[in-house]
Amino acid sequence: MKKRIAIAGIVSALFALPFAASAAQFKAEENPSLGTGETVQGNLYMGGGNVSSAGNVRGDLIVGGGNIIVSGPIQNDLLAGGGSITVTSDIGGDLRIGGGNITVQGKVAGDAIIGGGQVTIGGAGVGGDAAIGGGAITLTAPVTGNVKIGGGEVKIDAPVRGNVEIMAEKVTLGPRAVIEGNLTYSANEAATMQEGAVVRGETEFKQIEQPSNGISAAAIGAFFTLAPLAKLLMSFAGALAIYLIFPRYARELIADFTAKPLENLGRGFVTFIVMPVGSIILMLTIIGVPLGAIGLLGFIITMIFVSLIAPIVTGSVVHAWIWKPAEYQVNWWIIMMGVVIYFLLGFVPLVGWLAKFGIMLISLGAAVALKWRIAKEWR
Repeated sequence: MKKRIAIAGIVSALFALPFAASAAQFKAEENPSLGTGETVQGNLYMGGGNVSSAGNVRGDLIVGGGNIIVSGPIQNDLLAGGGSITVTSDIGGDLRIGGGNITVQGKVAGDAIIGGGQVTIGGAGVGGDAAIGGGAITLTAPVTGNVKIGGGEVKIDAPVRGNVEIMAEKVTLGPRAVIEGNLTYSANEAATMQEGAVVRGETEFKQIEQPSNGISAAAIGAFFTLAPLAKLLMSFAGALAIYLIFPRYARELIADFTAKPLENLGRGFVTFIVMPVGSIILMLTIIGVPLGAIGLLGFIITMIFVSLIAPIVTGSVVHAWIWKPAEYQVNWWIIMMGVVIYFLLGFVPLVGWLAKFGIMLISLGAAVALKWRIAKEWR
């Protein structure tokens, strides 16, 4: 009974979020799709190889896959990650995309945060601010707010009401580029101003040179512009790598997480407090300095490992709660779902933070228990 209550509490915390106020639906298979005549009255989560959403989503759309096409209207936010992403629909909230080749041709009512290799943004425009990073970036959609761009080659050929900040190797302003605010940019050379381009505010240019290590300032700027999105993608890559390298370990950890959540919560809390404190105490003595340093290093490595395991556990538990399989399952799209949910919890004050901390502690406790069993078997 205690196990069921604990798991139910965790799952409830996961979904006690503003973005999940209405009922959520999940579509995860090889080629998931939402048809033109279909309507989802809430949030929709999709994952697979080829993903298509042509229906009406009256909530948020969170999607990940190899090839993604979104052509149906989204009432709230769109969060997408994949290889090739095409968005032709209207977005009622914010747009956050990370991928290889990205094309946006719809209207975005809120902010747009986009990162990819080849990025093309057109359509009716962006109602808020735009932050873009990539190799080759073309902006032909009008932007109501400010624009920040980091990339290789950047071309703006649309009106921008706010300020524009660019860090790139090459900057081009097309004939339809009308910047109402200031233009501040760093590039290898001065921007190419095609006939008709206008900057109504002040223009500030700083010339940059390609460093000897081959890493351009534009690439660094693109990374920091898209740090949250990069963190999400790196978390997915790390969690997937952990599962592919240690599949048996991951399954056993999930089994321990769900079998004894309260016990693992207590064990994880004790480990979280005692391990660093004990290491620091050892370092206060001359003899214990090496042991204390090893202890702190071990704690850091353990927490990094747990931060990658926790999303896997989250995805597996949520999948079992929704689909009710005979046993807990793990695959790439379940891991992706868990990474997205675990990541979004960090944006929810108090409730999200507590849920995320609880999942981390239970995962830590389960990991410690599993390592202890392995150590005893090894002896």
